Amino acid sequence: MPFRAGVFRENVRRLVAGTARDRLLEACREYGALTTPQQRARSIQGMMAVLDREVDEETGRAIMEACGRTCISAGTVAKARRLHREANDLDDLLCRLNEAHIGGGQLRREGDVIFAAYEGCYCGSVSHTRESISATYCRCSCGWFRELFETLLERPVEVELLSSIVQGHDRCEFAIRIPGHG
Repeated sequence: MPFRAGVFRENVRRLVAGTARDRLLEACREYGALTTPQQRARSIQGMMAVLDREVDEETGRAIMEACGRTCISAGTVAKARRLHREANDLDDLLCRLNEAHIGGGQLRREGDVIFAAYEGCYCGSVSHTRESISATYCRCSCGWFRELFETLLERPVEVELLSSIVQGHDRCEFAIRIPGHG
């Protein structure tokens, strides 16, 4: 899914004030005019550097997770809901999601934690660069997983980024905790 600068800007306007807001909005001003994947990836790299510098970790996470929650398509959610209705239990649901390649196709559960992994970066906006980008950017995927599993399970989940390709790892990995599920 490509980076959606308009959603990023709206989240910045909603969650950041003062000069930090101005600096972040300025950092993403040129994004829409860029034409090559490399230009866009470098622009995102710059935005994340400003985000990391201007706001605390919690605010940066909230901005990017909110972006990710809007990235999941209605079609994906509808398909996942259908699979959930057909599943016998959580493990069966994860198998069905894997078969449908929803969530990377490598979902597995250990107790109250679902682990997810991607062998390749799904973000077309940054997967075209070999330069490292802040892990803050990958909080978008945390928001995507949060939206998916909170919708399916109808309860809050916590998503942790364990590793990221844009940070130099071999794959992206996430832990999705389901409080009170064991």
